[in-house]
Amino acid sequence: MRLDGRLGAWMLIGALAVAARAEEPGLRYSAPVTVSRPGAFVQLPLPPAVYAHSRGGSLVDLRVIDAEGARVPFALLAPRAEQSTATEEQRPVALYLLPKVAAGEALPPTLDLRIEDGRLQVRSRGGELPRPTGGAPAGWLFDLGERTPDAALPRNLRLRWSGPAEFNVAYALDASDDLRQWRPAGGGQLMALTASPAASSPGASLTQPLVPLPAEAARYVRLRWADPPVAPAITGADALIEQRSSVALDPPTLLRLAPSPEPPARASDPASRRALHVDLGGVLPVQQVDLALPPGTQVIPLRVQQRQRADEPWQALAGGVVYRIERPGSTDGASSVSPPLKLHTQARYLRLVPDERAPALDAARTTVLVQVQLASLVFPSQGTPPYRLLAGTVETPPAATGKRPPPSPTPEALPIGTLVPQLEQERARFGRAEVGTFIEVPEAVQRAEAQQVRERWRPRLLWAVLLAGVAALGFMVWRLAKR
Repeated sequence: MRLDGRLGAWMLIGALAVAARAEEPGLRYSAPVTVSRPGAFVQLPLPPAVYAHSRGGSLVDLRVIDAEGARVPFALLAPRAEQSTATEEQRPVALYLLPKVAAGEALPPTLDLRIEDGRLQVRSRGGELPRPTGGAPAGWLFDLGERTPDAALPRNLRLRWSGPAEFNVAYALDASDDLRQWRPAGGGQLMALTASPAASSPGASLTQPLVPLPAEAARYVRLRWADPPVAPAITGADALIEQRSSVALDPPTLLRLAPSPEPPARASDPASRRALHVDLGGVLPVQQVDLALPPGTQVIPLRVQQRQRADEPWQALAGGVVYRIERPGSTDGASSVSPPLKLHTQARYLRLVPDERAPALDAARTTVLVQVQLASLVFPSQGTPPYRLLAGTVETPPAATGKRPPPSPTPEALPIGTLVPQLEQERARFGRAEVGTFIEVPEAVQRAEAQQVRERWRPRLLWAVLLAGVAALGFMVWRLAKR
């Protein structure tokens, strides 16, 4: 009786062991890593081939080994965002003295101002010249010059003066595009003060020379003093223009891909007959997509769709109009092309579906330009070179495993702050490396094939063990009943 009980227990344990047995996923692909510039830490930009050989493009199944097969710690370095810079350009402007006014008077609003031969001509609306007075100038007229539509607007005027040493005067601004129609543009205060002897820098002057300009574009600006007798003697002015620019610290990668007609699909999907199909080779972080159309004027509204696996349904991403407009005989350029479509997604396959009211795209004469933002890998120069990059966790086919999902690999990458404590200081000293062509690892392939065989036999062995256990339990019951 005791022997039969032990036999049944061992049969059940064996059944559970067969059901739970699973080997650690292997890494199927290997590529050499060539260090072109040595360093304490080496940066390895990851090309699209790495994403293509990584399972699902997730990069969680990467591993770096040295010549002895020992693991080398590494971290994934995400691309940096664009760096915006602002520079101030200083441009001199022409200025003209407005007529003088007597104390307590204001500038007559009915004056017509004209600039002829570099001089300011002032007339009243009736055609008569204004009566000269012996007062102080009412203000100044500034000509900011002609501006192209894409030029930045000046934000301030910096005034220069010859005296007095101290003053504090208010002003009002008017703006105009033709010297005839004027609109209020705010006002402000100019001042110059001398520090007292008790200050830390006695004798130093404190000045406010900036005149904020209106936000709307205007060529002419008229400055009218609130108290002309105390206003300074202006000797010059400069327009301050802020120029902003963006610098890509880690520029994206541009892929030029040849599209193809979409593979045969269900007859219920009419879009497949007119769509272009693009295979990126792997799940890549896509930033934008553009089309290089053949010569000729074309305007094509279209929709962009994506999916990560060939058996998944298409998902809508964006819509827009792609065009190429040619102007024969034009002097400002032979053609105009549409800007790229922004996507910001993870995709393996893209589908470009033209609108039903537009002609179909010619796959043979169209090039798809895809901009992807790829990551980098950083590892220390430790171990025995040369190094190799492993990728591609062996994935058991779903038909062999039934409904059981494939095991997910454990990410081996360290946080970048753990691997490189002072990242920004160390980044400039990074070495450089390139990854070569991937090949299949024979041992991993053999393990994958053996794993598939085990997966096929596992249900049968499980049933055999379970049946043997049931038979043993039945035999035990029969023995007990007989006794």
